[in-house]
Amino acid sequence: MKRENWYWDLGMPFEKIREILTDEQNPKFPRVAARLLARVDDPEQVFSLITPLAFCRRFIAIQQEVNKDEWTKERAAFWRATYERYVREFQRSGVRLRQRQSRERDPFVEELINKLRQSREALHFSQGQVAEMLGCSQQFVSGIEQGREKITIDYLRRFASKTGCDFDVVLRPPRQARAEETKVSEDYTELKAWVEQERQAALGIAKAEQLDKCLMEVVAFVPDEVVNAQSDAWGELAREIPESTLKFQQQRLQEAMKQTQALSPVELRQAMEQSQVHSFGWPIGLVMTRPEYAPKPYRDGIRATILTKGLTDRSSFDYWALRTDRVFYLLKTLFEDERSEGKVFVDTRIVRTAETLLRISRLYRVLHVTPEERVVIRIRYTGLRSRVLSFADPARVMIHDRVCVENESEAWIKERLKDIEPKLVDLVCMAVSELCILFDYFPLSKEQMVQPLVGKFVRENAG
Repeated sequence: MKRENWYWDLGMPFEKIREILTDEQNPKFPRVAARLLARVDDPEQVFSLITPLAFCRRFIAIQQEVNKDEWTKERAAFWRATYERYVREFQRSGVRLRQRQSRERDPFVEELINKLRQSREALHFSQGQVAEMLGCSQQFVSGIEQGREKITIDYLRRFASKTGCDFDVVLRPPRQARAEETKVSEDYTELKAWVEQERQAALGIAKAEQLDKCLMEVVAFVPDEVVNAQSDAWGELAREIPESTLKFQQQRLQEAMKQTQALSPVELRQAMEQSQVHSFGWPIGLVMTRPEYAPKPYRDGIRATILTKGLTDRSSFDYWALRTDRVFYLLKTLFEDERSEGKVFVDTRIVRTAETLLRISRLYRVLHVTPEERVVIRIRYTGLRSRVLSFADPARVMIHDRVCVENESEAWIKERLKDIEPKLVDLVCMAVSELCILFDYFPLSKEQMVQPLVGKFVRENAG
């Protein structure tokens, strides 16, 4: 049958019919497509006018037009079989057949999509690589991230399993959820205020000693510990305990801590001593016995301030604090300006970041945090503006003309405690990449730079 014969009674030119059949959203599409399928036996001719995807998406609507046309049982069975064959092929390739509907994005779904995209990018995976791991098409992964495809629990479960991400689903009764949301908000407001208080105290000392040009700041905490902490353990501003009454105060604090599951200053100091990572320089979170530099006990934890002016050939500053609810804060100088003024050494930052993550991982294990607990770590580098990217190791390839225009770089790491050390290379790469990208998009190579340096550091210094 010639193409011109099948549409003779539709009362419109063929170009108009072609236009309708190329737009599956056209209201006339089902009627015209049903007439075509009823009168044409050749699939090649049919699919030169209708795409197989549009055919499958609108097949139910086309069927509703069947009774208005001269379909036979044999022809209906033929096109039903054709439809089912294409459906199987699309499903195997991960193509979603449900017709796209224009609708306003749900804020919850939007946040979930952003987390999926951010997780993929943080792991340096392309959409194609994720699709290969999940056994679907790159088009389907793209559809998920663009909101065209519906996110299912199964997709989230498989994504988490294959990429090593965390996937938690928690439902609470509305009243309980609102109460907990208020509690968490209050707890984190207090935590932010505490971190800012520690920063200002540390910066005041660093500026007074003219050691505030280029600093590394670390904040680490276990969210569940913060949320569940007793408010009376944080109620007052930290106040140093006089040495004369230290023994009595420690006994009183230890008794109070048993009821709140908080830690005493003695336990905190022991944990800091036991978990030090002995690196090429002074350890992150250094614990010294010299009285003026030794950790001091406070009502909310312990603190240490260490200045090396006049003690060594390098001037350095370290300030750290550890709260009774296991929140850790650190502000310290790096030695780059001592070697070359105005530079940032990629290899130094890689090794120091690896040491920081190992230090926190081991500290929380000593503090009896369970392996399944989530740990949040924020690493911030300040004083970057106008600095030039370079390497401390002269044997490495020189980097030219990469100057930072921003003053700060910040990276967030959120992992279960048990996963920090196994994922150390990837986590360091992610954190330092956030810094390097500010230097004219410098590409940090995991295989050529991060993996060898972190591996060597772990073998030689972190045993």
